[in-house]
Amino acid sequence: KKKGTTKYLAMYHDDALESLSRGADTGQNAAQAVGKGIQPQDVFGTLLAQFYLGIFTECLKSSPAPGILARSYLRVAWILRDEERLFGASAGSSTIRDCLSKASGPWKKGLPPNSNYPLVPEIAVDEIGALRFALACFEWNFSSLQEASLDDEMRLMALIAEIGYCVYELTDQEEDFKKALSLFSGAMAKCMSVINDKNIVGGAVNRAKGFLEKAGDRGRELRELKERREKGLEDRPQSAEALPPQAPSPAPAPEAQEPAASPSVATEVQVVEEAPKPAPSGAPVAVAYPVPSTSESGNLQEKVAELDEENKRWMRLAGISEVSGLPNKVMLFKVLLPGAFKQAAANKQPLGCIFISPEGMIEINGKLGRSKGDLLIKKFSECLKKSIQRGERLCHLEGTSFALIVPGKPQRQLRKRAETLHKDLTCRRFDLQGDTVSMKVNIGISGLDNLKGITPKDLQQALYYQGISALDTAKHNGNPIEVHVNKVPS
Repeated sequence: KKKGTTKYLAMYHDDALESLSRGADTGQNAAQAVGKGIQPQDVFGTLLAQFYLGIFTECLKSSPAPGILARSYLRVAWILRDEERLFGASAGSSTIRDCLSKASGPWKKGLPPNSNYPLVPEIAVDEIGALRFALACFEWNFSSLQEASLDDEMRLMALIAEIGYCVYELTDQEEDFKKALSLFSGAMAKCMSVINDKNIVGGAVNRAKGFLEKAGDRGRELRELKERREKGLEDRPQSAEALPPQAPSPAPAPEAQEPAASPSVATEVQVVEEAPKPAPSGAPVAVAYPVPSTSESGNLQEKVAELDEENKRWMRLAGISEVSGLPNKVMLFKVLLPGAFKQAAANKQPLGCIFISPEGMIEINGKLGRSKGDLLIKKFSECLKKSIQRGERLCHLEGTSFALIVPGKPQRQLRKRAETLHKDLTCRRFDLQGDTVSMKVNIGISGLDNLKGITPKDLQQALYYQGISALDTAKHNGNPIEVHVNKVPS
């Protein structure tokens, strides 16, 4: 029993518990100040107080566990997010914010120093502040992983990226957007490294493909959210302009090395949370962070520029088109086609591809300039996105060529689907910042009505290469739509 007590006390900073006890006698320590928020009639305040007591106690340890701190701050964010919806009158009459405000001074005074903190733990009384601390601590958790499975690493990176997304949803700050985008790119790059590693086989590769697809979808949703806000199609958070810059914290490297960590760290990522969704209404209140000086702002701009270039590089490696934001040819071969094949085969459904390419891009680039040519491709891809039906997947292969994976439709229905797309695309006029153009479109179709006995190699040949051949034939013969009658290679 004595041995157990000695081991428990050894986890904490020297004199940390004794100092806490002395402060309790005078009523001047952080634990007592926060503890005043624990009141039986105040469920909202009691929950917040209990989590902050847990966070403060963890910080008294010589080696605080970043995973515990991260999950605690994430739960605080959930409580603050659902304050009105779940706690109603209890939250409205709660005095917890006053208690936490008074506890801030004793908290800072009683917190033992620790150079490992990416962001010194403090009391956040709004969802954004709690999410920022959760994000910083989860990144710290990732960088200190010692022994973790590939699944754990990918799950943790996906969670970190999702929290970054939530922060940008609430703040609308450019730095938060770039941060979240880089986190999704890093998560995708990690998944690609697993997929491309020939020494990794089986379930880990399939799960990496699943993580990659989800991260790609969320990254595109993030960019679309930013575009909608810039176009005024979606309200920005009311307090966005007043929010200070986010506290700096390093993004997890896609190929992170595994430095030494405390013995408990390896198990911290086994229980992974879902990031909270922001409340549908109510402006978040900013938590105060240091405002950078002029010189720091200059350095920050340089870092942002470097981050932007690094992000573009990861987008290429991870299978995302820089122009359209859609999955590219790498993603098609590595993830989307195998995934569609597996699902279609399991459901005994046909599988087809529709290849789409607008005409005249060389002339448009020469007449209007390459920048407007890229803008046209972007607008063309946005039009295609709006035409996608349930279960279909769209890719931007290269240049002006796009591929649409269409499950569940035999070849006779594929042509009808292609005709609908062709009519929609050719009747549109695209506005290019003062210039308006319409386009001719060529389409090639390939499909397999029966997948029995097909190997992945056969699938690639039958759907992709024969579909591209049909597209080339359409361009050469001047036919708007060309169907390739597939025969499985022997």
